[in-house]
Amino acid sequence: MYNILTEPLIGMLKSDGSRVEASLPEVYAALMADEVETFPALRPHQRHAWHAFLVQLGAMATHRAGESEPPKDTETWTKMIRDLTPSFSGDEPWHLMVDDITKPAFMQPPTRSIERASDYKNTVSTPDELDMLVTSKNHDLKSSVAAQAGVDDWIFALITLQTMDGNPGRNPGISRMNSAYGSRPAFSITPDVRPGIHVKRDIIVLLEHRQSLLEDYPMVENGHRLLWTLPWDGTPVEALRLNDLDPYYLEICRRVRLCLDETKD
Repeated sequence: MYNILTEPLIGMLKSDGSRVEASLPEVYAALMADEVETFPALRPHQRHAWHAFLVQLGAMATHRAGESEPPKDTETWTKMIRDLTPSFSGDEPWHLMVDDITKPAFMQPPTRSIERASDYKNTVSTPDELDMLVTSKNHDLKSSVAAQAGVDDWIFALITLQTMDGNPGRNPGISRMNSAYGSRPAFSITPDVRPGIHVKRDIIVLLEHRQSLLEDYPMVENGHRLLWTLPWDGTPVEALRLNDLDPYYLEICRRVRLCLDETKD
């Protein structure tokens, strides 16, 4: 359910003042045309996570397609992104919900057997409960307020959690943190306040510097790109090393699965 490659699930406010819902490839096409003013459901603390996701995914897809610049049309973006997951003919890694937990869902790794279903003990009912921010004290952002959330609220919360979260309790933080209780560093130069030019500029920069990263760091040309497509049962032996990974790999730090509660409207 909810295939972000083919369904209009992400809200955009365009530069002409219109509000539209778009698939992920349509988002990329609109960004490349500098037609996007903002994403209304995107919360301030989620902006970098969403930007980094778009840039890393865009750079990997463009590089794999053998192109030096990101494309401008929706059809090419759809093909390029889908080509990153050739083992999944049903687009499972791009669906928000997949009933079979031995298959991946978007930003949600698969298990090796259905018996691992008992591992998922904690439940949340709103995307802000899933998000990385600790809102339990209700100081600034209030917790569990997004009861009428849209699908893109869940998309942004998933991306932010999986690529930005730290080390609460005994849970591991993301690999790009400078310490277990640090923060993910980010540095970029934006030529415009609108997101499209910024995303396009950073994709091109990543493409230009890819070879130098391969030379300077222990990562590999054909390494794993989308880590939520790999089985993960939470055991130490499943840990990945840098020389298993593409330079622009998209990571995950939590085992989560979204499901539909059919007892509620």
